[in-house]
Amino acid sequence: MTLNYDTVQKIKKGVFSFVYLSPEVFLNSSLFTELFFSEEFQDILSLVVVDEAHMIYLWGLVASKQSKSLIIFARLEDQAVFRPGYGHLGTRIMATNNIPVLLLSATCRPVSVSAITTSLMLQPSDINMIDGELTRPEIRLVRVTMQSTLSSCDDLLRIFAPNNLISAGDSVPMIIYSGTRNWTFQVMKVVNEARNTPKHEYDPHDGFIRRYHSVTSDEDKLRVMDDFGCGKVPVISATMALGLGQNLKRVRCVVHMGRGDPAAIGQMVGRCGRDGNVGLGLLFMEPTRKNGRNAFSDFDVGMDQNDDARMDALAVTTVCLRISLNLDNKFGYIPLDPKDPRVIEERAREEGLGFSKCLCSSCAPNEANALMSVIQQMTRSNFDSLLQDPMSVEKDPCFVRMTRKRKSHGVKGTCSYPNHVAEDLEQHLIHTFEGFYFDFLGPRAEFPPSVFFGVTEARAIVGAIDQVRDGNTHNTSLLERLIGGQSFKGQIEVLDSAISSWMDGEYFQRHQLTLSNLDRFIEAEGIRIREMMAAELLVMQAAAASRRQDDQDSKKAKRAEQAALAAAARTAARLLKASDLAVEKARLQSKKAAEKACREEERLARKKHKAQERAATKAANKALAAAEKSNKEEIKSAARKRLPQDRALKKAAKQDVLARNMAQRRGGNTIDNGGRGSMICENENITENPAETQVQEGKDIELDLDGNCSRMDDWEY
Repeated sequence: MTLNYDTVQKIKKGVFSFVYLSPEVFLNSSLFTELFFSEEFQDILSLVVVDEAHMIYLWGLVASKQSKSLIIFARLEDQAVFRPGYGHLGTRIMATNNIPVLLLSATCRPVSVSAITTSLMLQPSDINMIDGELTRPEIRLVRVTMQSTLSSCDDLLRIFAPNNLISAGDSVPMIIYSGTRNWTFQVMKVVNEARNTPKHEYDPHDGFIRRYHSVTSDEDKLRVMDDFGCGKVPVISATMALGLGQNLKRVRCVVHMGRGDPAAIGQMVGRCGRDGNVGLGLLFMEPTRKNGRNAFSDFDVGMDQNDDARMDALAVTTVCLRISLNLDNKFGYIPLDPKDPRVIEERAREEGLGFSKCLCSSCAPNEANALMSVIQQMTRSNFDSLLQDPMSVEKDPCFVRMTRKRKSHGVKGTCSYPNHVAEDLEQHLIHTFEGFYFDFLGPRAEFPPSVFFGVTEARAIVGAIDQVRDGNTHNTSLLERLIGGQSFKGQIEVLDSAISSWMDGEYFQRHQLTLSNLDRFIEAEGIRIREMMAAELLVMQAAAASRRQDDQDSKKAKRAEQAALAAAARTAARLLKASDLAVEKARLQSKKAAEKACREEERLARKKHKAQERAATKAANKALAAAEKSNKEEIKSAARKRLPQDRALKKAAKQDVLARNMAQRRGGNTIDNGGRGSMICENENITENPAETQVQEGKDIELDLDGNCSRMDDWEY
């Protein structure tokens, strides 16, 4: 709704019970100013509510210029600069007639409370503090050590998969927070590179990722939020500008790039999981920060931490991240020791309230590593199960993490100065720049000189001093590249002059004189040592020649002795061989004689055996012939004796046959003879089949194939 005259009149009449407006309208709109101080409005005004009250503290840092000395503030470009109205609310709020003020904030540290009360001109007795529960057990925090530079944003290549594996519709709704507006574009570029969709960052209607920051037009902001809320785009690359006054229930994952204010990180991570489901907060943090605290030893003992120390402490602490953010919100510091009494107390409080076990990267490092190894496979459908048990998810070989090999552009150090000389040059450069800095900006400069030129830059110059000053050549372009470019006009010339003045100074000249004297001493000492070594060499050569001659004589004697021993051994071997040959020859002759005698005995035995066999065979043949002859005689004799009997039997048989034939003729029994006549046969065993012949009871009867009976008178045996 637009604030106009009609709206103002409705407000005065009490048509609205709640008026929602921005700090800028509250302070800078003349129409609302007139409304605010009118009697009608003051009579119906019952409560002033300030949401995101911590912004009053942040803008107070900007207004007082304290933010310029804080690295933490420069890392979040849109954190408070775009809402300066929060810093001037006090003058307007105090103009009410004891109207109560309700300040709401989820991240309000003790120092913030103190600054807010001062800005709003409130007394401690005027404040009633109501602490709510800020713990978000449904959000899993994972701190990831960055492997690439913060400005490159290449670590995002580790969490996004190509678009052919996971579509935009299946991607988890996500916000990626960056520190600067330029980095939001770099984030889009890297994400599209990981998804194999190059140049899509230039498409304002891209279906996967859009960006949102303080300079984004109101129309684009509205379109981005509408598309994200409707599910048309799953990822937003944003600064802190996205968050104030937003209730994005669709967000399931928040990614924060780089170290930052723990309170701001808590605000950003708190954007996920607002629908009651689990959420994931990925905190990508650099392992080291220039001029920062990068190890436990860099922190002072105690709980007093400024904002930069809090930022670095969150990057290195081993304490539970959930507890660390809670203690930072309550007491204004990030604990580094797990045995901190407040850490133990907070853990006991969470357990007493029945909060689920924390699964942050400090409490469950193995599960956090497993989650990061398969995070490319994360989709809307498997998001809950992957967060609950990432170690049960098997790595899909189709998801290959993209990496980018970067070339080193550093200059290789060639400084040959000893350490004390190099350190003196470093200090000289630093002191010279400090003088130039204060002359350039005045004695009350807002930043210390080391912010622009410190030990690191001085060491870079000294490390390559032989290249910066090669004889009479002044390589100012290399000098400028070594320090990353000049911060102020004339800085390179001042540093070059400082190098010249130092080289012309007493310390360096004394070093040069020392080097010259050392060179002369080394040369003289070298000559002396070479002469001494030459004399020693002659003695050693003579001794060596003597030793060589002795060795040669010894070797000759040894060779002669070895030759004699070898000759004796060969002679003994020949004699032994001759003896062995004679023995072997005699043995062979004896063996041959024995074999010859044996063969002769065998020949005689075979001859005798053959003679015996021939005699036996001859005798057997004679006996067989005699037996055969005797047998034949017996057969002939038997035949002669049986012949009369056979003849009588044949005659009787013939007579019997004739008698039977006669009897058959009388009886009429005939045998068909195939048309050749018939015959009468009285033999009852004669059948009609002419091919059958039967002889029974010793009767000699023959029946031919034509049915003729023949007589058996002429049979012979």
